[in-house]
Amino acid sequence: MHQISTTHPHDIGDADVQHMATLSRDPELLQKVIAASREVLGFFPAHNPRALEYPWIVAELPQDLSGKRILDVGAGVNVVPFMLADRGAQVTTLDHHPVTRDPRSRQDWNEWGFLDYSLLDRRITSIRAPYEDWPAPAPFDCIYSVSVIEHVPRAVRQRWIENLKAQLQPGGLLLLTVDLVRETNALWNLCEGRVVEEPSVHGEFATLVHELTHAGFQVTHAETRRGIPNCRVDIGFIRAIAR
Repeated sequence: MHQISTTHPHDIGDADVQHMATLSRDPELLQKVIAASREVLGFFPAHNPRALEYPWIVAELPQDLSGKRILDVGAGVNVVPFMLADRGAQVTTLDHHPVTRDPRSRQDWNEWGFLDYSLLDRRITSIRAPYEDWPAPAPFDCIYSVSVIEHVPRAVRQRWIENLKAQLQPGGLLLLTVDLVRETNALWNLCEGRVVEEPSVHGEFATLVHELTHAGFQVTHAETRRGIPNCRVDIGFIRAIAR
């Protein structure tokens, strides 16, 4: 796979693209995701796990999403909402980051911050609110979140799980990726460099799976991926169905 890096300061480098292609289960899809991100945002994040996570979310959903309501929790700045809108989905993004991303200053962007996606694509609705306090106006067919739920304290995480269950249609799909402390199953307990809580409180990957099951989800897939180059974390992937 050949990719040309952009001049954006936070774009993934060619060497890392090549490394991640060797770990990818669908290098062609990875190439499409990177190209789409560079086209619409100006960069693909220089954080190698995203090269596994974004394609995984895209691949887990059908090509035809016409009329499906999808929520991205903790969206930050990422390409997935645009790709799902192209498939016909009604996408809502939600984030509570204090930094606002201005489309006129894309060279300043990284993957974090609040972006009003409707400024780039009128098919997408963006909400600025903490997820634990946000009442959805109607249930969703799918909710996904890319490496966000592990960055909040366990008590908040449990409120998120209650919302996830309440805001999905029966049979609705939940897709989560989570950062893990490298070579362990411990949930990553830092948020933008600050310790969230003690590891013994924060829990492990199995803790999150148990919490989802206890809340009424059927976890149909739980997997960890390790050995990601130039990265401090491993990644957990969870697919679950709201019962």
